[in-house]
Amino acid sequence: MSKHQVIRDVGQTLLGVLRAELSAQKSKAKAHLAAPTADFLRRNAPCLVLHLYDLRPSVDVRANENWQVEEEVTDDKGETHVVRYARPLEMGLRYLITAAAEDVGDEHEILAIGMKAFLDHPKLHGDQLLGDSFFRQDALQLHPDTDFTLETAGSVFAGLGQGTRLAVGYRTEARLYSGREIGRSKRVRERHIDVFDQLRPPPGSISARELGVEAKPPKIVSPPRK
Repeated sequence: MSKHQVIRDVGQTLLGVLRAELSAQKSKAKAHLAAPTADFLRRNAPCLVLHLYDLRPSVDVRANENWQVEEEVTDDKGETHVVRYARPLEMGLRYLITAAAEDVGDEHEILAIGMKAFLDHPKLHGDQLLGDSFFRQDALQLHPDTDFTLETAGSVFAGLGQGTRLAVGYRTEARLYSGREIGRSKRVRERHIDVFDQLRPPPGSISARELGVEAKPPKIVSPPRK
């Protein structure tokens, strides 16, 4: 599992949702994961652009979770080990989507299609998650970013060398896992052995005679006293 590719895989997953919606709506626009510079938008119009503009890592422990992340692996001999890894990074990813077209009405329609795609798919899991960096039980939740304002958009586009454009912000969370092992132990499977008197097995159990191990009667070593 290429766990270090998670940032790329999140972007490709979201891009896949946008492309599927544009195709379903029979739009001529193409979706891209790119920095929406003026030159890029001009060369690719009509287009819908997804851009990761902010990434905030942190270390946190989720509810009902140990500090150390554990994973069971089976070696070539069939023995199972519990591997403990260093703490992963929790990542807050903030994206924007913007659109470009020759006609401003078409531009707004393309942007609305992108918003509809994320509105209809607020939680992605299973085969919807693209790439090899997700675990089977992982899910990617996407939220409209209420902190994304006109000032935020202005700051992002100014950094790309252009004026403010119409854009919508979204946020999601993912994990960057470390490949550094900090411990490994063999998994010991517990075996339950019932021990009981073979002459008086518990009710409902298989008798000693049925098992073919019927106990011999006790040996009398001295005659009983009169």
